[in-house]
Amino acid sequence: MLGIGATTSGLALGYGSWRHRTGLAARPVAAWGDSLTEGAGADLDAAWPAVAEARSGRRIANLGIGGQTSTQIAARQGAVPIAVSLTDGAIPGWIEADWSFQDGLSGWAPRHAAPPAAILAEEDALVIEAEGTPFSGAQVWLGQTLEAGRTVTLSFEIDMGGASWIEVGLVNSGSATTFNGSWSARRGFSSGGLKSFDLTVGSDGEETANSLCVMTHTQVGTVRIGNVSLEEAQPEAAVSDVSVNVLTRSGAHVGAMQGRLAGVAGTMVTDPDGHWTFLRTGTGPAVTVADGTAFVPDVAAAMADRAAWIWAGRNNAAATETVKADIDAMVAHLDHGEYLVGSVLPSAADGSTALAAIETLNADLAADHGGRFVDCLAALQAGSDGSAGDQADVAVGLVPRSLRSDAIHLNAAGYARIAEAFVAASARTG
Repeated sequence: MLGIGATTSGLALGYGSWRHRTGLAARPVAAWGDSLTEGAGADLDAAWPAVAEARSGRRIANLGIGGQTSTQIAARQGAVPIAVSLTDGAIPGWIEADWSFQDGLSGWAPRHAAPPAAILAEEDALVIEAEGTPFSGAQVWLGQTLEAGRTVTLSFEIDMGGASWIEVGLVNSGSATTFNGSWSARRGFSSGGLKSFDLTVGSDGEETANSLCVMTHTQVGTVRIGNVSLEEAQPEAAVSDVSVNVLTRSGAHVGAMQGRLAGVAGTMVTDPDGHWTFLRTGTGPAVTVADGTAFVPDVAAAMADRAAWIWAGRNNAAATETVKADIDAMVAHLDHGEYLVGSVLPSAADGSTALAAIETLNADLAADHGGRFVDCLAALQAGSDGSAGDQADVAVGLVPRSLRSDAIHLNAAGYARIAEAFVAASARTG
């Protein structure tokens, strides 16, 4: 496993309306790959998925990320699990809440004293009428337990209404229906106005808190409190281990990826050293995360119903069995049978051993996937301009240099040939 601490490039993906061809609904397409799918060596609009979309009338998402191996691509697609362990074994809780009282009490209730104060919502404020009972007030259930050490920012506007002393803060209450309990963190005031301050759970007694309380200390007073908000900084969960590091591009640790970890929605981010951090994007209580829990990318779920056009394996072509297993896993992960597999291209920089291995790998992929195999090298060689340089490349099993921008990446004409090959294969296989 790869040791890390805290985001792969976020991808803005959406569904297009399904087009019709030959009377049948054609699925939108997810084009999974590396820099050859991303379109390295040419302008963005010349990348083969964009060209294929224009020529086929199908919606095609370009899911190429430069430098990625077949395993990383399969992990983004959801076929290979991204097993994650957290340094502290849990995703911290997060709370953000506000009460405007425009629609009533919004969950606030009298704090149980003998007798409790009367409370009501009036003109966007909570009104507490304490007549004859000190240490009464109002309380609201937070919906989760805040652990010791968590710091929240409490803001509100208060009119003391004759009360000489008010305490506001977090309480550990016995239940949501019989509000009482002891302070976990609090602040006191003898004057009204705008207030904003931090409260740290456990700083004033109880080591947990589950409710917010406004308490009067006088027997007579009508307190008004409005614009109440409780906010906490977005929590971070450092990752100690990950099985497949998908947050890379062209050899650098970069990017962010949205997904779910132990059912919690959030974003994985990375620093330049490859240390990951999970940032939850929704409020809720802390969640324990067992070592090796799968992080499921949102892109995997978003693309699940699309046809898969797979062009993977160039960056780990020497590991032929791994490439074949990853592609098989991607195909098996689909809940439909509409897919294509592109052949691994040789590079002009490859030696004879590497070229032989790629030739064998492609023969195996062709045998495994039959009519769904796209011979990208053959499509490119058929586009040779007939020059001496192109003829020399074709003779030794390489991509014609007139269709390349460097030893491996293609130019616009080369990517157009790949687009044609995938569109033609799709038309044959349906």
